[in-house]
Amino acid sequence: MKYKLLTATLLVIFFFFTFSMEAIPQGKKEGKINWVEGYISAIGTATATPSGNKVKDELRAIKGATILGQRLLLETVKGVKIDSQTKVENMMVQEDVVNARIEGTIEGAEIVKQNVRWEGDTPIASVEVRICLGGFGVCESESSLVNVLALDQKNEQANVPSRRLSDIAVKQEPTVQKVQDVIYDSSKPVTGIIFNLQGLFFERVILPVVITVGDQNTPFTVYSVKSVEPQVIRTYGVVRYADSVDQASQNPHLGNNIIIVPVSGIIKENIIMIGFDAARIIRETTSYGNDYLKSAKVIITSK
Repeated sequence: MKYKLLTATLLVIFFFFTFSMEAIPQGKKEGKINWVEGYISAIGTATATPSGNKVKDELRAIKGATILGQRLLLETVKGVKIDSQTKVENMMVQEDVVNARIEGTIEGAEIVKQNVRWEGDTPIASVEVRICLGGFGVCESESSLVNVLALDQKNEQANVPSRRLSDIAVKQEPTVQKVQDVIYDSSKPVTGIIFNLQGLFFERVILPVVITVGDQNTPFTVYSVKSVEPQVIRTYGVVRYADSVDQASQNPHLGNNIIIVPVSGIIKENIIMIGFDAARIIRETTSYGNDYLKSAKVIITSK
């Protein structure tokens, strides 16, 4: 493993210095993770030393900007948090197949914007490259990050409660009681769920965990990667994010009867906690053949 990483690093260094003889990077820019639209992007900017041939100079500048954009994209992808304990970089180091898949995905990153401006005889190229987090938002790629990471095969983080939502008792007759701040139409099946953080700080991750605490301080896992069908995970992932409840409510993926559940707290492991009464309602609305959690019809909103 170490030998392979060393070899790859030396190749990158060699290649970078080779291309920099022709194209010169212009200031490093950070990549961006857009959790709401579902993509990761980076912009590379480079120029080329004038050679007297403007066509070739422009191509060299574009090539240099593309390579730099891909390099920044890889750095950004490595920093994406899968859960509270694991970054993408950890999986790349531990598993050769994941490392190879991500490198291939970066090489095949979509070029979404390309621009060249001239300062005299010197071209300055800017190239934006993008890969998908999952198959949602503006993305519908089979080579999304959740796909290449094979997250349907990943175990939950160690601190996830072993008791599940299914372990919460369901009454013979579904309850229609109103729980404070839990909003939904109890007269028809629920089609999706919004967890409203209500301004609480939560670090966005690919595989969030939602828990509750019942009687005698017994913790239950309400939602995690193990709540979702494997095919859904490989295609879409397990969650979408929104900046507000209004924004989330407009997402057609959730359907026309959304349950909105307030988040009561974020514990130190970056795990979302909701009230037990709210969890009981989720348990009841996912029963009787209507488990919308399996289809990952879930959005977490900031407010």
